[in-house]
Amino acid sequence: MATLTDKHLDLLRGKNFAVVATVGEDGRPQTSVVWIDTDGENVVFNTTNSRAKGRNLRKDPRVSISIWDNDDPYKYLEVEGAAELDENGAGEHINDLSHKYAGEDFHTPTNRVIVRVRPERVLDHGVSD
Repeated sequence: MATLTDKHLDLLRGKNFAVVATVGEDGRPQTSVVWIDTDGENVVFNTTNSRAKGRNLRKDPRVSISIWDNDDPYKYLEVEGAAELDENGAGEHINDLSHKYAGEDFHTPTNRVIVRVRPERVLDHGVSD
């Protein structure tokens, strides 16, 4: 089990973006740009049950996430782990993320799922320097 540092948490709490990579049913990688968050221990993002990443994670919880600093994209963090899916509070969570990134409520806060990834491997590329 890996631990996120305070600087990692700052990056996750900032208005930075991430790319989430999941494994499709056919074994191919699937990537998506997402809004990112943390609960102080895990990397957290939000999706729908019907999107590819939601479907993929239900079949195979392995995920890799790259988060970069929008002010300096050469500073980035990679987190690998297994996803846990939680529908409780997911509509509120996407609204919180939408306020962080867009300054308003999300347009379709239904059929959502919160994805929490407990870090198993963390690769820091200049974030903690």
